[in-house]
Amino acid sequence: MAYSREEQETTLVFDGLTNGWTVYSTVPKHMRKLAVLTELTILETEDDGTTPKAVSGKLTSKQVSMKKERVLSEDQRQAMSERMRGLASKRNEESKN
Repeated sequence: MAYSREEQETTLVFDGLTNGWTVYSTVPKHMRKLAVLTELTILETEDDGTTPKAVSGKLTSKQVSMKKERVLSEDQRQAMSERMRGLASKRNEESKN
């Protein structure tokens, strides 16, 4: 049985000597994303023996980034929306030709 929502976790531990990260996860969404980025070691599987329940792996320092969350004002959201509408209509017109 998979981990309950309150038991699910993903941890990243930085190693200064190797300048890399060790990752451990029991969150299915994170495990799928990590599988694309790196080779994972399956630590636990579901009762069926094939579905991973917990994994670990290594990431390089370039694969992990921390950035400030972008918060848009309502005016900025409106301006972006208008730009996207303009681009979409331009693309539609070009595809008709």
